[in-house]
Amino acid sequence: MEKSYKIAAYLLVLLGVIHSGFTPFFYKTLSADSLWFLGTGLTYIFMGLYNLASIKVKVKSIWSVAVILNFIGTIFTIAITYILREPQAYVALFLVIFIFLSSLFTKR
Repeated sequence: MEKSYKIAAYLLVLLGVIHSGFTPFFYKTLSADSLWFLGTGLTYIFMGLYNLASIKVKVKSIWSVAVILNFIGTIFTIAITYILREPQAYVALFLVIFIFLSSLFTKR
C-alpha cells in the first residue's frame, strides 16, 4: 500500500508541474485566471511533496496535517471536476482521492 501511495504522490507532483507549465500556453497575459490556473498546479505540487514528506519521516503530527491537507485537496478537486468536467480533472480527482484514502490507511 505504501509503495502505491508513494507512486501516486509522485504522479501528483508531476501533474502539478505539467499543469503549471501549461499556464503560459493558455494565458498570454498575467491575470486573475492565469494565477488561479498556476495556483492549482502549485497546489498539486505542494500536496504531493507534503505527502512524500509524511511517508518519509513517519511523524504523527506531519501525517495528521497530510490527512487534513488531502481532505481539503479532495474537496477542492471535486469542485473543479464538477465545474470543468474535462478528462484531466477526472484524472486529478482519481489521483487525489486515492492519495487521501492511502494517507488514511497508511500505518503510523
